[in-house]
Amino acid sequence: MRHTRRQWIVTHEWMVKPMQQTDWIQREGLLIWLTEVFGSLGTGLYLVSIFVNNWWGALIGWLIVMGIKLPIHLIYLGKPTRFWRALPPFTKAWRTSWIARGFFFTVLFSGFGFFQLLIGFISMSNGQSAGEMGALAGLDIALRILGGFTAILTAIYTGFMMSSLKSVPFWNTGLLPIVIINAGIADGLALVIGIGLYTGGVDIPTLEAVTRILLLVNILLIGTYLLNSTYRSDTAKFSAKELLAGGVAVHFWAGIILCGILIPLVISLLGYFVGEVSHSVLIFAIITHTIGAFALKYCILKVGIYQPLLSNGSAKK
Repeated sequence: MRHTRRQWIVTHEWMVKPMQQTDWIQREGLLIWLTEVFGSLGTGLYLVSIFVNNWWGALIGWLIVMGIKLPIHLIYLGKPTRFWRALPPFTKAWRTSWIARGFFFTVLFSGFGFFQLLIGFISMSNGQSAGEMGALAGLDIALRILGGFTAILTAIYTGFMMSSLKSVPFWNTGLLPIVIINAGIADGLALVIGIGLYTGGVDIPTLEAVTRILLLVNILLIGTYLLNSTYRSDTAKFSAKELLAGGVAVHFWAGIILCGILIPLVISLLGYFVGEVSHSVLIFAIITHTIGAFALKYCILKVGIYQPLLSNGSAKK
């Protein structure tokens, strides 16, 4: 009788109070967080690298997705040896499941990216540019387009997956995929600058200028996202408060704002107004920017709060 009464109380609280989701941020749910982070870092690095024609950056980005993101995804799905069952035509789950779609996008990216890197390697080995390789030049362009497109799908599907969840109002907005893809490209720019310090062949001042723009856009997007959440529902507003002044505030202000935006932006502006900064300072900026990438995904997942089943006009605990 006591157990029954206690169970009714828990169920009742879940029905009338906002409850934090834990499936994607606690225990094995941390794998989702890591999948999102490494997927964003790897695809962002690959995209920027094929655009600036840095083969090493594209290789490292592809390896991050294949060697870290994809295995973690498989572990989270369970029974990794049966991964083929998540792919068309062996399943129809892709019609309704964004996780299944994301896995499929990642597999496509692995194939297109591999062959694009292979052609790039042949080109480097022969001392030729891709455009000087005759028949392979057209194939290289096609694979860059397909690799880049599937990289974007791999990077952005988590944003669509989360924004489709009406039960979590803070995520349920079309702004979320935009925030994620912008952050991923900014992450890729930071990493390719770091790679360019050692491999050469990268126009670092130009990439720094683009990075400054993306960091400012990131501030605008995050601010708009938080402001918009305060008007959507009481639960979304409660999530925003948790992010700004609640239990996740330290991760938000220290991880996203300070490490992910302000420090890289100040160092980039310093280089613009004062002159070229040292490699060690640039590396420090890249490290803090990458910390911000981890913090951004963590904070978004951590403040995912379920809308109460029965509205009581308040989102307060």
